[in-house]
Amino acid sequence: MQTENISDTVIKNDYCIGCGACSFVDSNYRIQLDQYGMYKATLDYPNSPDDGISAKVCPFSNSTKNEDFIAEEKFGNVKSYNKYIGKYIKNYVGYVDEGEYREKGSSGGAGKWILNELLKNDLVDYVIQVVSTNEPDNLFTFKVFAKGDDILVGSKSAYYPVNLKDPLSFIRENEGRYAITAIPCFSKAIRNICLYDTEMARKIKFIIGIICGHLKSSGFAESLGWQLGVEPHELRGIEFRGKIKGLNANEKGVFATDALGCRSITESSKKLLGGNWGYGFFKYKACDYCDDIVGETTDVSIGDAWIDELMKDDKGNNVLIIRNEIILEMIIKAIKEKRLQFTEVDENVIVQSQLGGIRHRREGLGYRLMNKIKNNQWVPIKRVEPSNKLPYDRKRIYRVREEIRDASHRIFKKAKEINRFDYFSSSMEPYIKKLKMPLVYRVFFKLFKMFK
Repeated sequence: MQTENISDTVIKNDYCIGCGACSFVDSNYRIQLDQYGMYKATLDYPNSPDDGISAKVCPFSNSTKNEDFIAEEKFGNVKSYNKYIGKYIKNYVGYVDEGEYREKGSSGGAGKWILNELLKNDLVDYVIQVVSTNEPDNLFTFKVFAKGDDILVGSKSAYYPVNLKDPLSFIRENEGRYAITAIPCFSKAIRNICLYDTEMARKIKFIIGIICGHLKSSGFAESLGWQLGVEPHELRGIEFRGKIKGLNANEKGVFATDALGCRSITESSKKLLGGNWGYGFFKYKACDYCDDIVGETTDVSIGDAWIDELMKDDKGNNVLIIRNEIILEMIIKAIKEKRLQFTEVDENVIVQSQLGGIRHRREGLGYRLMNKIKNNQWVPIKRVEPSNKLPYDRKRIYRVREEIRDASHRIFKKAKEINRFDYFSSSMEPYIKKLKMPLVYRVFFKLFKMFK
């Protein structure tokens, strides 16, 4: 079988997520920010020999092992399975009840707590998580922490482009046992690297998964900061996940910091243009062709508990999907010691908490795949069958979301060039109205088009 060249498939067709796995295994690939503020891979020497390794680790290549294969290889002894969340031993909902983990972390604080426990219990020598940098054009990056370091200085959820090239290089060059946080596609890339690289597999002991809606370009941070009074060229820091007392957990407090260290007011994400996650502003195209919502290849998936009865708790709660027995024992022990307030829940509770993402990346993905294949365009092979069996209104929503995704990048770039945020907001408004158009009008226009 001919070796896939991801430059001609993934990269050429804009399915690159910018994880940097290809540049880690093949020096001919370079990872850098594109004109829209998204990490993308480029092939520096197109005529160089390709041994196929880059295609075997790229999460959107058709030569890579998929999530089902990886999970079976890694968690073959785990029998419980759900088609939306993958393999699991137990699932929990709750929060950390010790220290400042809940206060300073996302939702219930479980991510940072687990990283610290792995270090404290000598299960790893280093943990790698995303932190803020206060550097222009690179507000977040991965950083290595050792025992005794302050895990809490790591960022909360960072809706910003990062890549794995440097942290993976650090692991390769430095002896030790590692845990690393990763969104689903990054975890898939790491697991595939470990399938062929025994040294990396030996060193990487745990992948802590972050349930992911989608990855954003740097334009998302710049847009929010601009609305808070900090222009893009002045932006040095942003908080996406502040907690606002008295508001629902999904009303995330956003504030920005400028070049002088001055901090803006804190505003609910729901009051900022683009803060509605369902619109898909500044989304990578690849995210619309991903079928892993929770991170099925990770040792534990951690996310927001978007559950009605918990939403009113402004401090936030987590869902946990556990696939690793060591982490499960750690969780159970801490629950007994009253350090954690977590309750075991049925798989359906986890599914219900992530329904929006499930619909978009299973139902919607089938429709998007069908459209690409119908037009003879290359697509990554997914675990979802291409399908046209959706009501007209659902199809329209998925089409408009793709329009919004692409328009947000293009229009925001222009807005920065002319230094006018109002150009961005006024230009995006028609797309939002199109997405929110009342059903009665949508039916009318559909009938009108048919008769015409």
